Amino acid sequence: MEKVPPNSIKLILASKSRDRKKLFDRAQIPVDIIPSDFDEKSIHEWDPKELVKKIAIAKAKKVMLKWNGNLENRNKPAIIIAADTMVLLDGNLIGKAQNKEQAFKILTQLSGKKHELLTGVAIIHSVSQKISVFLDISIVQFQILTPSEIQQYLDATDEYIGRAGAYSLYDRASLFIDFVEGSPTNVLGLPMAKLRKELQFFGVYI
Repeated sequence: MEKVPPNSIKLILASKSRDRKKLFDRAQIPVDIIPSDFDEKSIHEWDPKELVKKIAIAKAKKVMLKWNGNLENRNKPAIIIAADTMVLLDGNLIGKAQNKEQAFKILTQLSGKKHELLTGVAIIHSVSQKISVFLDISIVQFQILTPSEIQQYLDATDEYIGRAGAYSLYDRASLFIDFVEGSPTNVLGLPMAKLRKELQFFGVYI
């Protein structure tokens, strides 16, 4: 397949995640943002690994429809990248905190334990509708946190908002993490090294 320079085809990130956008910015990869606004609760799947993949696919397809539905974009190719990340602790899924009280409860659960970060990623070509889906898993070890340390963290920053597990690896919560096994960028919501390789199947080399 002929190589396509990354700036010759639109890369669309189907997410309003602050961390995912930062990953592209830090790597100096141009990307447009079109949030999917997909209702994640509408998908029912008992297997967490399949759940994150199915949600990522649904997000990618919804943004593809948005892109193709704009007359200005008709027959204009774009690569749409969507992802869904969830925390798995002792076999139980932990989502995003809706408020400080929920964030406090989540961080109390994570304190002193290892947990898994599951990220499902879907890539779709807006014209051919070729799709690629993959899963990445990272393991994070949290230090033991006292209730006062958790409360101080939540009072000092709003980084828990919109993030799986109510924390951000590269922000203040980095003080609480002993180690990460696997892709560190996966903990931020997108395994960039794996994404780079998958994009090559679409002729995009970044």
